[in-house]
Amino acid sequence: MDNSTYVVEKKLLTSDRDRFFNGIIDFVFISVSIFVFTLVIVIMGNVFQWDIYSVWVEIMISLGLVGTYLSFAMLYYLFLEGLFGRTIGKIVTGSVVVDENGLKPSFRIIFVRTLCRLIPFEALSFLSKSARFWHDSFSKTYVVEKKDLEQDMENFYSLDLIGQKEVI
Repeated sequence: MDNSTYVVEKKLLTSDRDRFFNGIIDFVFISVSIFVFTLVIVIMGNVFQWDIYSVWVEIMISLGLVGTYLSFAMLYYLFLEGLFGRTIGKIVTGSVVVDENGLKPSFRIIFVRTLCRLIPFEALSFLSKSARFWHDSFSKTYVVEKKDLEQDMENFYSLDLIGQKEVI
């Protein structure tokens, strides 16, 4: 068992209910971040006598409601999953994004995962045979229960120690 590698098992995957709540919670935080960003623009414009609010409004109009939301969503997912492997929704539900070996994915993989969220009808992709979202399958990532993963990995790697001499 010396060179064995841990592989995420299906039993560790986050439930559909938790994935749904992750999405709802993240939607709320992304929407709130758009509001807060706009508020900061207004305050900064007033304090420094800059005309940045009108520029921000033009950007929002050209992007539209969906474009503005998607822009903030891409930054939200890229930043939080890239740094922590979790979004606010995943933190609340106890989930984490990992690669097939149960480790935090590289920034490149998180970037691919985030870009895949832009695929039209991606939100309905969990209805496929694999029951996985495209942003999970294409990036080869998994959303698992953090506590269960940690316990499973500890059990897996502790089996490697059986039969080895204890070093004191």
